[in-house]
Amino acid sequence: MLFRRLEPPRTAAGAPDYRPPAMVFAAVMAVALMVTSFHMVLASQLFHDHRRTAYALVCAATMVPFLALYAVGHRILARFGLYMWQSLTVGLLALCMMSAAPSWAETVFPRAHARYERELGGPGRCLYNSPYRLDRTQTTYPAPERNQMLIDPIEDGHPKLRLDNAVDGGLRHLKPADDSSRQILTAYGC
Repeated sequence: MLFRRLEPPRTAAGAPDYRPPAMVFAAVMAVALMVTSFHMVLASQLFHDHRRTAYALVCAATMVPFLALYAVGHRILARFGLYMWQSLTVGLLALCMMSAAPSWAETVFPRAHARYERELGGPGRCLYNSPYRLDRTQTTYPAPERNQMLIDPIEDGHPKLRLDNAVDGGLRHLKPADDSSRQILTAYGC
């Protein structure tokens, strides 16, 4: 049944019309792209900071591929025909894309804690075996308007580490906010 050829709708002249199935395939993929785009603009904080720009980017990331997929899909279907396996493949691809969208967005635009783990405090990083590992510290955001993160070790006798660019969805690397923090990072080989 999966490899049986399906009959497409017919034109007024009686010729097979592959435009409707190509439109459905492109629309299914457009919905998956729209969901993925919304996750990206939410994770990047663009939706919260610049809502109109975010809507424009989501529309562009949906409509441009939709038109391209429609044109390519129409040509492929007209050349090879319409089969059930094609419909299942497009549906499964769309479901996989929509279910993976949150993790893709988190990978591309991580939260501040995830960025700290990825850049400085995670396994294999310079601060992992130090008092500045996240499970050994108290983390606060004393100056959120300046995008600063304060890492305060629980153990006594260690100075606080203050980092700039600590914003959810940020693309710039975390950097020391003062000389004391720069010395801490240098002492641990960061």
